[in-house]
Amino acid sequence: MIIPMITPFRNNQIDREALLAFISYAEKNKFDGIFAASSTGGFASLSFEQHREFLRWVMELSQGIDLFAGVTRSSLDETIRMTKSAVDLGYEKIVAINPFYHKYSQESIIRFYDEVLGNCDHEVYAYNNPSLSGNEILPETMGKIREKHDNLAGIKDSGNNMQRFKEFMKIPGIKIYQGKDALLYESLKLGATGGVCSSANFSLNTLRLAKNSTDSPSIAERTAKLMDLLSRYETPSIQNYLFRTQILGEKNPKNYVNKPFGDVPRPPTNELLESLLVLP
Repeated sequence: MIIPMITPFRNNQIDREALLAFISYAEKNKFDGIFAASSTGGFASLSFEQHREFLRWVMELSQGIDLFAGVTRSSLDETIRMTKSAVDLGYEKIVAINPFYHKYSQESIIRFYDEVLGNCDHEVYAYNNPSLSGNEILPETMGKIREKHDNLAGIKDSGNNMQRFKEFMKIPGIKIYQGKDALLYESLKLGATGGVCSSANFSLNTLRLAKNSTDSPSIAERTAKLMDLLSRYETPSIQNYLFRTQILGEKNPKNYVNKPFGDVPRPPTNELLESLLVLP
């Protein structure tokens, strides 16, 4: 179970103290890895300098947990530069979401990964999230990329389409991670490698599922309800709020996301959350 980690802020500056507390939470509860500069971390809202600095701090503060570095920028040139920066910092696992915002063909997506994979000797994980990127990686596209690049190690699929997920699982030689919390239980039963799920930032729901807890069916049902609830809020604001309240124990956190994101108005009640969250 890998956490697509938040990027904690305080007064529009990356909060190093909260970052250290986050890494301690991940390591203490024996998560299998953390993915820095993820979608939940609001990577697309970071400047190049903030992005690189955050990767540096995560590397400096971690004590043995597997680290995955998100490297994609809106510019391919900057993506290659960020990949090289991450490798120089010591990352051995790189995550690259496909190019976003503009309409990209599958051929352009292949060219993008050709450049990223060709400029990196370490493991690279593709990331399919069409609801955010505006572009979907098709399984046959991923298969073509894998045929050319042995260092394509896997994919995080947040496509919310189990039929496509099953097709990704047929590609030989790569690991398949489910990115949708509500689909993790079903995906694990099918033989998925694991999950990279956002609720792991503030709860143990998906960790318990990944570790095959005896109450997994009940946890899976609660997790589906949780994700339906969270879909009504702004991301990454709600994930930062819940980390502050559920893990750090802050009562009324303020200014915990970078602008133009804002603090969560009318957050879910503690009574409701208690019925949905598995906490440390």
